[in-house]
Amino acid sequence: MCASYGLQVTADELHDAFGTLDERGSAPALAAWLAEYAEKPAKPTGVHALNLNPIVRERERDGEHRRTIDLAWWKLWVGGQPAKFPAINARVEKLLASGAWSGPTKSRRALVPVTSYVEKGRSFQLAEGLFALAGIYNVTQRPDESWMVSYAIVTRPAADEIAAIHDRMPLIVRPELYDEWLDPTRVGDQALVDEVLAASDDPSRRLEVV
Repeated sequence: MCASYGLQVTADELHDAFGTLDERGSAPALAAWLAEYAEKPAKPTGVHALNLNPIVRERERDGEHRRTIDLAWWKLWVGGQPAKFPAINARVEKLLASGAWSGPTKSRRALVPVTSYVEKGRSFQLAEGLFALAGIYNVTQRPDESWMVSYAIVTRPAADEIAAIHDRMPLIVRPELYDEWLDPTRVGDQALVDEVLAASDDPSRRLEVV
């Protein structure tokens, strides 16, 4: 489970950590978001909170990969509208078993940059500061013909050190697996999911509870 998280960094730190392009059109929006959320957690998008949060994604065009930071709706859109079922989180065990999750898992995977996540009133952090949660996303054209990126955060069973607080936790992606997780030409299969899940054990155990 993950229902809010913190991201207290600069735009330059984000681009350096994830190798993303600092696109002129999106730069002001990202800077404004980072300023607004410097002192408060990011929360799911909803009727009364139309916030869009930064995610990292990669697209392939003409043989070239383009990795960017996009502001996205935190609740996966399915069938052209926000899902009618709980869709801010997706269980890692069901990524390839559920129709709503399997399409994005196979070709539309994202990273959600955070410096902490919040659960049961507690903040969980890593000593290295900035880290990434696994995400999946969809792109939907809305009635006004604008395009909406939406996402869900992938969760896993909690590490032993966290389980006393909550039985679920976000799936942390280690930096050495960023390229594989984001690669849109790599079909997301069970082998990839298992690799990322196994590698997440170490940072999951090292989380500090604040």
